[in-house]
Amino acid sequence: MRTLAIAALLLAAPAAQAAEPEDSFDRAYAAYSQGNWDLAAEGFRTLARQGVADARLEYNLAGAEYKRGRLGEAVLHYERARRLDPADDDTRENLALVRGKLRDVLPGDSGDEGPLAGIRTLQDRLGVTVQALVALVAVWIGAILVVAGGSRAGGFTPARSWLLAGAGAIALLAGLSWRATDARLYGTPRAVVLSASVEALAGPGLENAAVFTLHEGATVEVRAERDGWMQVALPTGASGWVGARAAERI
Repeated sequence: MRTLAIAALLLAAPAAQAAEPEDSFDRAYAAYSQGNWDLAAEGFRTLARQGVADARLEYNLAGAEYKRGRLGEAVLHYERARRLDPADDDTRENLALVRGKLRDVLPGDSGDEGPLAGIRTLQDRLGVTVQALVALVAVWIGAILVVAGGSRAGGFTPARSWLLAGAGAIALLAGLSWRATDARLYGTPRAVVLSASVEALAGPGLENAAVFTLHEGATVEVRAERDGWMQVALPTGASGWVGARAAERI
């Protein structure tokens, strides 16, 4: 797990500082290997603040936070690792493990369960780019078959018609799968509660009544942000306002 993609950061840094991110990661990883979770977490977090966007970095930071007993931070960084690398099984399994220890069990937090579990897992492993490419290639094949059927002798033979129907079906399914995966992973702004407990209020202000209570690690949809407050929504549709410091966007 020591591999870290830091090319973009290195290109932006002066030549004399080019090795610094790699050295910082090595020191943080060494601290992690030695069980020094505080030092490891701080080292990984420093790299993240410097703009290093890497799934392994987020994965290791999540692991260090979990060892420190900070379940909210662990969920947050496992979620970020999953966004960067949806196909990683270790991230998915560890995220499910941490969520199993949370006080709030919200719909959708149980991970890949139910009849659509296999489909979601396959979608994650393929990624949005591959699914979009499959849809695009199928569209081009369909277009070529249409042109060929209209310009060549024999027109649309049964074989060409079946090929065209197959290409159309693949394009439709791949396109729908791509849109669904993109919306599930990246479409809806979400946040993770970091406070041990926080009351969601009816409006953005302490004078408002409490609507429901959230606990550390709960993952919620972000509806709006205003003057240091964040409007969050549960999968059930209930919504309320929490202090912006109580939760952090994924």
